[in-house]
Amino acid sequence: MQDTQEEKITRPIEPELPLTPAKAGLIVFLSIFAFVLVGVLARGFAELFWESVEWYSPFMIVELFIIVPAVYVVKRYGYPLKAAFRLNPVSFDVLLWSLLAGLSLAILGDQLDRIIQSWFPMPAEIIEQLEATFKTPHLGDFILLFLIATIGAGVCEEMLFRGFFQQILEKRTYWFAAILLPAMLFGLIHVLPWLIFQITVLGIVLGLIAWRTNSIYPTILIHATNNLVAILFVRFVTPEIESAYLSEGLVDPKIVLVAIAVFIFSMMRIWRVGNPQT
Repeated sequence: MQDTQEEKITRPIEPELPLTPAKAGLIVFLSIFAFVLVGVLARGFAELFWESVEWYSPFMIVELFIIVPAVYVVKRYGYPLKAAFRLNPVSFDVLLWSLLAGLSLAILGDQLDRIIQSWFPMPAEIIEQLEATFKTPHLGDFILLFLIATIGAGVCEEMLFRGFFQQILEKRTYWFAAILLPAMLFGLIHVLPWLIFQITVLGIVLGLIAWRTNSIYPTILIHATNNLVAILFVRFVTPEIESAYLSEGLVDPKIVLVAIAVFIFSMMRIWRVGNPQT
């Protein structure tokens, strides 16, 4: 017992990234600004030099720029990227339950989106533009879009919001504030007001999982899975699938109940297997 106590006392403490929440927030805002600026410039140059832009993936690549300022700051401080962005390993069980949580969240998020759309419908022209993006006739364009929207967005956004920003907030403020603020910013960067609420809810769930497991690998998997399901549904859904999936414009109640059960059970397993924060 004495040896154990001495080990606890003499165990080295891992140095923290010397950033206040205010400085970290500024870096996040600069990251979002860089993301928007590069996107606007890319679109402007494309429209300037090409009469019609048929490929959408070049504009989605700007998603990868959102993490650049944070990575630059971390490297400037000489701090390990793994620790700064919460790239800590987790068990296979956690990843498995995260995959199931991501699948169920995709369905529940779709239901929430359909409910909100029934109250505040998105303009038809915006819906058509979003659908056209992922129904691009160019296979290469679709593959790039697919990879960027799933792996690219999952990795870069989780590194910034749940890895970098939330982790700094957790060490200097209340845990619920540390989860809520990045989730709200995560919702806001998606710009469209018809999507902000449901994406913020997703961000809260991701924040809870990152906090519990002390890793963003589960949240990357959930984030990527959620986007994957949405893209495949837009691209490949048939009237037969849609009629089986929907009931009076909403997700069939039986499917929703199954998704709720899978989500709750998955979260319970993640919570049990995950690493409690101390």
